[in-house]
Amino acid sequence: MTRSRSMPADAEAVFDVVSDLDNMTTWLPDSVEVELSGPNLIRLWLPGLHAEVDVERQVDIDWERLRITWGSETTTSCTGTLRVLRLTADRSAVSVQLTGPPGASARSVDAWIEAALNALETVVASECRTKQAVHQPVR
Repeated sequence: MTRSRSMPADAEAVFDVVSDLDNMTTWLPDSVEVELSGPNLIRLWLPGLHAEVDVERQVDIDWERLRITWGSETTTSCTGTLRVLRLTADRSAVSVQLTGPPGASARSVDAWIEAALNALETVVASECRTKQAVHQPVR
């Protein structure tokens, strides 16, 4: 499942948010629990069709390409790629490609991606407003 969304910030600012593995819960859906379990290693608890899915995935962060991948060629579920694309000085786009857990419907996976992109857009907009307020000259 693939989905994209425009973001109200430059690509580097958005990538700063999505690559901060310690704070992924600020923009992941509430139904997905995640924790850092080692260097570039995350543990996910995902709702599945019949039971919760508990997986560990290696995360590769590519700052040059503004891309994050999780999982590997040998894993067939809970894998994906997130890319941040440069649009303009203050706009970017995020594209997410995700393979969900076993038994998850395409509709469920699509809903997870949509919820994550909605939350990410909110977090990015909030951080941009905060940074603008900090950098505004006092009059």
